[in-house]
Amino acid sequence: MGVRSIVATISFAIILTVTAVRGYAFSLSQMLGGGEEQTLDTFKLIHVADLKALLTQHGNKIHVYDANIDATRERFGTIPGATLLTSDENYPLSVLPSNKHATLVFYCADRH
Repeated sequence: MGVRSIVATISFAIILTVTAVRGYAFSLSQMLGGGEEQTLDTFKLIHVADLKALLTQHGNKIHVYDANIDATRERFGTIPGATLLTSDENYPLSVLPSNKHATLVFYCADRH
């Protein structure tokens, strides 16, 4: 898979960073638009250049997860080193790092 294909995939992807994982289920609406606990350090949208900078600065401290379906991965490729999730909604928590303060990046193609 060429660099252009990966860049094209990423440019259409939503890349989400979660820097703090708490011991309860996330509320997407709370993280995106409201709730008393939302901070810029909790949940944010980043762009390809931001991810590249994070990976350059922090390398293996960044955990990248691909939430795309197989057909999307076959068509556009994946980010090298990303963990491929079995589902964008229901995946085993064991794929997440045990460090609850680790930086997590989730991405998927916007099919809408």
